[in-house]
Amino acid sequence: MPENELMAAYKSVPIVTRTMLTATILISIGVAVHLIPYTLIYLDWSLILYRFHIHRLFTPFFITGVNFTMLFDLYFLFTYGSQLENSTFAGRSADFAWFIIFTSIFSSIVAHYMRIAFLFQSLLLSVIYLWSQANSDRIVSFMFGVQFKAMYFPWVLVAYNAVMMGAAVPWVMLIGIASAHVYYFLDSVYPAMGGPRLIPTPSLLYRLLPAQEVAGAGFTAGGNTANVFRAGQQGGAATAGTTGHRWGSGNRLG
Repeated sequence: MPENELMAAYKSVPIVTRTMLTATILISIGVAVHLIPYTLIYLDWSLILYRFHIHRLFTPFFITGVNFTMLFDLYFLFTYGSQLENSTFAGRSADFAWFIIFTSIFSSIVAHYMRIAFLFQSLLLSVIYLWSQANSDRIVSFMFGVQFKAMYFPWVLVAYNAVMMGAAVPWVMLIGIASAHVYYFLDSVYPAMGGPRLIPTPSLLYRLLPAQEVAGAGFTAGGNTANVFRAGQQGGAATAGTTGHRWGSGNRLG
C-alpha cells in the first residue's frame, strides 16, 4: 500500500530530525492557514519569564514561509540533520537532541538582544555548520556547479543570502553558526585539549532516547572524525575509538 510505504519512509528518518521536520511543517502550515495564532509563535522573553510561555523557547525555530523556499529549507534540514544523526551522532540521538536544545537556547538569548523573533534559519545553519565541521574536507557543489570544501558551505549560504537580501547582514544565520561553534568547541575541541566536557548531555535525554551501539563518527581535535560511541550513562560519559574516518566526496546542493 502507498500509505504504508509513505509511513515507512517517514519512520526511516532518524527521530530527532523527524521531529524537527514534523514540527516545522505543522507549525508553518498551521500559521499559514490561521489554525495557529501568529502571536503564539514568536520569541518573547518577557512572556517566557513572566507568563511562563515556555513553548516560545522552541516554536520560533520551527516556522518558515509556506512557499517554494520552504521546500529547500525542509530539504536542507532533512539532508544535513539526517546525516548528522546517522553518522556523527550515530546511535546517540540524545546527544543530537542536546545539540539542538543547547544551540536553540543560545540563539534565543542572543536573538533577544538583537530583537529577532523567528529563528528557523538559525536552527538550519547550526545543523549545517556542525555537519561542515564533521565533513570539512568533503567537496560539495552549490547552485551552478560551483565546488568547494564543506567547511566553507555555511559561509557560502550566508554570502548568498546577503546578496539576495540586498547586501543586508543575515544576522539570524550568523547566530546559528555562532551557537553551533560554541557547542563544537565546548563539546569536542576543549575536551580534546585536556579540559573537561563542560556541556554533557542531561541524563534525562538518555532515558528518553537510549543510546544504541552503532559505529558513528565523532569529532577529534583537528576537526577530523573518529568512530565514537557515548554510552547512555549518567552524565553522558564518552568513549572514543582511534580509527579515523572520512566520508566520500560528491554531494550536490541546490
